[in-house]
Amino acid sequence: MKRAKAPVEGTVKPAAYRKVLVEKRENVMAGLGIKFDTLAKMGRVAEEDRAQLSHDEFVSLRLNRLDYVQLKLIEEALDRIEAGDYGICMSCEEPISAKRLQALPWAKYCVTCQQSLANLQDDARVSGKPPAGTQDNW
Repeated sequence: MKRAKAPVEGTVKPAAYRKVLVEKRENVMAGLGIKFDTLAKMGRVAEEDRAQLSHDEFVSLRLNRLDYVQLKLIEEALDRIEAGDYGICMSCEEPISAKRLQALPWAKYCVTCQQSLANLQDDARVSGKPPAGTQDNW
């Protein structure tokens, strides 16, 4: 991937974003640990409580999946910092605005490319065919 010039206004400083990403990674991982501990400590439950427990487990697993997706995005952003590509859109290779990175430090795409990707995904949902290589993109 070629490296684009850093934006003139609001220059991206990877060290500051690294700190934010590491803190967010620690929070997500701690949250996952708490959820697993809570489920593990439940032990045996009365038959009349099993439906509620099944529902709680389903919700917990769904939230865990979302946490794992976010954790993956955070790890990828940290890898881009190491590689020197952080803050560069993976589609158009232009700088991602500092404002977007402040709001979403693991962003892979600039706002324009992310919107185009979202439109492709919406079109694919309508047609029933997923576009290639568009899973887990934020």
